[in-house]
Amino acid sequence: MSLMVTSMALECSPEVPLGLEQARSMPMRGLLDRLGSGSQVLPWSAYLPERLQPPELRAARAKAASKPCSSASISQCGEAAKALSSGLPPPCMEDFQVSGRVWSLSQEAQGCRQVQQALEYAPSDQIRETLALEFHGHIVQACKCPHANHVLQKVILLLPASSSQFIIDELMAGQVAQVAQHKYGCRIIQRLVEQCHANQVQELVESLLKDTTGLSRHPYG
Repeated sequence: MSLMVTSMALECSPEVPLGLEQARSMPMRGLLDRLGSGSQVLPWSAYLPERLQPPELRAARAKAASKPCSSASISQCGEAAKALSSGLPPPCMEDFQVSGRVWSLSQEAQGCRQVQQALEYAPSDQIRETLALEFHGHIVQACKCPHANHVLQKVILLLPASSSQFIIDELMAGQVAQVAQHKYGCRIIQRLVEQCHANQVQELVESLLKDTTGLSRHPYG
């Protein structure tokens, strides 16, 4: 045990010059082998010292920092700057090509993150609203989806209150009481009440208050 501790101390000490073989001893060897496996860039590798980060990550940072802004992409420089300032690698621009696939992607674990990222880094509310409108006709289903509900919450939080009106309209025309008692749907009702104007949600709230007793006894209501 003492030999292991000594070895790790030597590896971490800045006073001891590390050769390639020394740096790859003990736990450090496993770490570097995993980072250099080439199978994928691990998200947590962005927090490592620069000399230990995968070459792909260092190249992406350098590219994002040197590339001039272009209006042809979805705020590429803006999103790269935000990502770099937060210490995270800049997202690939392919991740923002979600137009026409918002609903299908939102139903997937990875796809819903992709859509949320596109909404967050979009350069204007007009683009966000265009993406959000792809939920038209799917609101109730999205409210009950373990992945799409997160995207819908992001829409409500990022867009002006008026842009969420179509969400309210579809809920009022469908199953607002059932959605309010759903483990994911209740989050959407909460976000609407929090973010929208009182006159927008008045009818929705009054509809829910008709069954105050039932909602108050329900684990999600």
